[in-house]
Amino acid sequence: MPDHTPADCDLPSLQRWLQHLPVPVRVKDGQGRCLFSNQAFEALFGSAGPDSLAHDAQVFAHGHSMETETTLWSTQHGGPRQVHNLKTPLYDAAGQPQFLLEVLQDTTERKQEQADLQANDQRFRDLVDFTDGIVWEADATTFNNSFISKSAERLLGYPLADWLTPDFWANHIYPEDRTQAMQYSTDCIARGEDHEFEYRFVTQDGRVIWIHDSTKIVMQDGKPKWLRGLMVDITARHQEQQLLRVSHQSLKAISQGVVIADPQQRIVSVNDAFTTITGYQPDEALGQTWNLLQGPDTSLQAVDAMRMNMAYGSHYYGDILHYRKDGSSFWNELTVSPVRDAQGALTHFIGVIRDNTKRHQNEEEIRRLAFFDALTGLPNRRLLLDRLRHAQLNTTRTRQHAAVLFLDLDNFKQLNDTLGHDVGDELLQQVALRLTSCVREGDSVARLGGDEFVLLLEALSPHSLEAAAQAEMVASKILQTLGQPYTLGTHSHHSTPSIGIVVFVKELESIDELLKKADIAMYQAKAAGRNVARFYEPAMQAAAAAHVQLEKDLRLALARGEFVLHYQIQVETNLRGDVRTIGTEALVRWQHPTRGLVPPAAFIPAAEESGLILPLGQWVLETACIQLVAWARNPETAHWIVAVNVSAAQFSKANFASTVRTALDSTGANPSLLKLELTESMLMHDVEEVIAKMNEIKAYGVRLALDDFGTGYSSLSYLKRLPLSQLKIDKSFVRDLLTDTSDAIIARTIVALGHSLGLRVVAEGVENIGQHDFLADIGCDAYQGYYFGRPVPASQLAVQLDSLPSPL
Repeated sequence: MPDHTPADCDLPSLQRWLQHLPVPVRVKDGQGRCLFSNQAFEALFGSAGPDSLAHDAQVFAHGHSMETETTLWSTQHGGPRQVHNLKTPLYDAAGQPQFLLEVLQDTTERKQEQADLQANDQRFRDLVDFTDGIVWEADATTFNNSFISKSAERLLGYPLADWLTPDFWANHIYPEDRTQAMQYSTDCIARGEDHEFEYRFVTQDGRVIWIHDSTKIVMQDGKPKWLRGLMVDITARHQEQQLLRVSHQSLKAISQGVVIADPQQRIVSVNDAFTTITGYQPDEALGQTWNLLQGPDTSLQAVDAMRMNMAYGSHYYGDILHYRKDGSSFWNELTVSPVRDAQGALTHFIGVIRDNTKRHQNEEEIRRLAFFDALTGLPNRRLLLDRLRHAQLNTTRTRQHAAVLFLDLDNFKQLNDTLGHDVGDELLQQVALRLTSCVREGDSVARLGGDEFVLLLEALSPHSLEAAAQAEMVASKILQTLGQPYTLGTHSHHSTPSIGIVVFVKELESIDELLKKADIAMYQAKAAGRNVARFYEPAMQAAAAAHVQLEKDLRLALARGEFVLHYQIQVETNLRGDVRTIGTEALVRWQHPTRGLVPPAAFIPAAEESGLILPLGQWVLETACIQLVAWARNPETAHWIVAVNVSAAQFSKANFASTVRTALDSTGANPSLLKLELTESMLMHDVEEVIAKMNEIKAYGVRLALDDFGTGYSSLSYLKRLPLSQLKIDKSFVRDLLTDTSDAIIARTIVALGHSLGLRVVAEGVENIGQHDFLADIGCDAYQGYYFGRPVPASQLAVQLDSLPSPL
């Protein structure tokens, strides 16, 4: 009813017009008094009707209809009702408000129906969202989802919004299943058939699961319009089925025989391998017990143990001599396990039989191999120790001497590295044969491992000098025999041994002491130039004791801070005679409290052997960085580069690059002024790892130099790959380059090679003007040596720089 409806009739006329309307209506005056209510109104609310003055004055004042929702008391229903209330002003012909028409609509049932629908909808969604499956709806043509239950996000991981994007379902079917799954569903839709199918689906975290999809087609105008369905994760079922298939196939395929027996130990099933091992066909074995495999030599004790375990429903494992159908025997490695149902009741036994006759036949051979070297066939360390114990007892009983010869092949590692381990193994085998030919029957030749051999000579003279002479004769024969050329495949190889000898009588020393003394004597032979034999002497023991003491002193020196750095300058020169210092090399010295300044040659080898080179090397690196920072404050030295030698043990550590980074960060040193000097030998193994480590260090800004170049075996192709900035000519080539043509050629070649690779070349060990001039003529970039300055503490460098010689 429009606003400002004219009242062109009086109140009685309105009453006649409104009385029989089916909706509750009443008419009020301007003061909100009820003038009339129709039958429908009074039926619902009674003749008096509820008071509903709210908004009456507002409607009269503004002349607009107003709709409200309110709760009113119904006499008909005896309780509150939800009511929609429309209030509209009625005006007379002069445009003045005359009546207010109030139309009420009972909305209680409709609102209750809406609430019920919402509750049902929520109930449905709760059931859908918390089921183990995924309820979905999709377009029957595009397969694009229009609805997906919340369980999709919980079960598959993808946000619900993703499911409503085009082609989402299709794009996440496992690629190998996608075409077949979609084609099958398309064909069923074309036939109007509800359908079920299985396919693999990729979850958000990358897992591939199996889905069972039940699909119902919803028709509209006789055509498929919607698809509604339920997706269920059936991965576990597939895995169980696959496991059953694998188990079944495994029983058929495994080489072990499998026997299934009932609780009375009667056989109910066997696999193919059982027939292969025993010769009995399945129909010959079914219904039988384990007695089927017993024979005359079967251990009754073992059979009783098996039966007792089975009687108690326990597990059994053992070796039993059983018999095949043809009467031949075999050792049966038998395992019997009980099978119980969910309630724990025994239902079956599963027996696994393995024919390990070969193992029993090989046990003696295995025992033999435990005492002999697999590669050479010689006695191994275990058997050698046993024979040494017997030899000691024999010398005590007979008073005859015996001797231990400890032998190590010279340069064997180089052979392995160049020609390979197979060639190295072939050499060891030939050495074993030659050694065996050098001793008497009753003497022993053993291989300890690697290229180390030990010979035990027994029944030597009772007189120590004669016994030593006898041992010396055998050693000489070995040196001569092993010094002959070897034919290793297509290679002819020359190898020599170093031999250490210990002569002993009675049980005056332990076996370990004998071997240790022989080992020390062998290293003494190596120190004497190799390819010789040396006897263990007390003086050698004294040297060993001194070595131990040196290691102890080194540890104390590290703890007490007795190490210092000296610096030797590196310079550039020109034709005008100018000498410019470009940096220094940091060289470690030991300021011993009683021995004074100890040079590195006296303690570095011991530090490397003991592992102390690692903390010492890190101290050198950090101390050099601290000095770099100090020099950086002085304009005259701010450009100096400090070279630090890196040991093989340091560089081989996986975290070496990070220790360099730590030293730089902790001191604040400029990485571009630090140069690490590496030797060729430490770069020849694990090439890719070496290059990666060098690149990591170079990325910090640190320079890398190859020290003592020319003394190793670097190839040009290898050098080209190394991120170097400098080559350093070893002082051994500089020393005699004025008198030795070969050294001069080598120096010239190194300079040319370095420059061809874009590297600077520094010569070390320059001691006179002649060496400098030669090196300058061939293009050397920088120099280091006594001619320009000896290594001195940093505090003394200023004095040294004032007296630098001019090369002109």
